[in-house]
Amino acid sequence: MMRITKFMTALVLTVVWILISGSYSLGNIILGLIISYLILHSFKDMYTFTDTPWQLIKKIPKKIKYVFILFWEIIKANFYVLYKILQPKLDIKPGIIAYPFDTTNGISTVMLANTITLTPGTFIIDVHVKDKRLKGPGIYYIHSIYVSSPKEVRDSIKQTLEKYVEEAFG
Repeated sequence: MMRITKFMTALVLTVVWILISGSYSLGNIILGLIISYLILHSFKDMYTFTDTPWQLIKKIPKKIKYVFILFWEIIKANFYVLYKILQPKLDIKPGIIAYPFDTTNGISTVMLANTITLTPGTFIIDVHVKDKRLKGPGIYYIHSIYVSSPKEVRDSIKQTLEKYVEEAFG
């Protein structure tokens, strides 16, 4: 089953390559397959291909939901940062917070870190994980431009971002 899933993933990546390049020649298709397998091989420690094709298909609606949540959070954060910087007196309270996370695999750990960093006003400074495959639990050190209460920031990330990342990629 693992080979089928890996092959299907390589085919999807090849189709994406063909659509992006715009060329449907045999040479381009072969190049797309080679690049797909190189990508899959370089991420083999993070993605074990244990999900069946049916499980991957079932996660598509959750991944779409995650994308909408991510866009909404980015829009909200952009307006918040805009509000903060347009005030006559710059009202920011920058700080660094330790955020404990519990992800089930390396992909969710990386996606959560990317999601936090994509949100304006925050970025990941450091990550501590005991498992070399980036599987949680672990701690992110997050810099934020406004930290009135570290607990509020942690709760916000836990309830909005981590929940949807784990559903989509866990």
